[in-house]
Amino acid sequence: MKINKQELVDNMDKLMEKLGKDDVFAKALAEKQTSAEVAEFLLDNGISISEDAIDAVIDMLKKEASGSAKVELSEDALDTVAAGMALRSPSLAKLVNWAGMY
Repeated sequence: MKINKQELVDNMDKLMEKLGKDDVFAKALAEKQTSAEVAEFLLDNGISISEDAIDAVIDMLKKEASGSAKVELSEDALDTVAAGMALRSPSLAKLVNWAGMY
């Protein structure tokens, strides 16, 4: 199945907005165990993301998570890093523990 990238981006934006505003929704989504359950739950809440797209996002996040542990900064890159701490919102994968990734 071919995934419409713009449609996926638009629906992911809706999903992230809803996750940021609705803790009950986020908790209910996190309880889903399969891509089919996630897709059905999202559709019931006005967000259309196919099982194939969900599986593709999960695969991408798994690859990102496995690769990120192996990344090291060079000495030059470390010299340009400012002291302090930056906070960012948790990734979608951490909010919804699909496939037991985290």
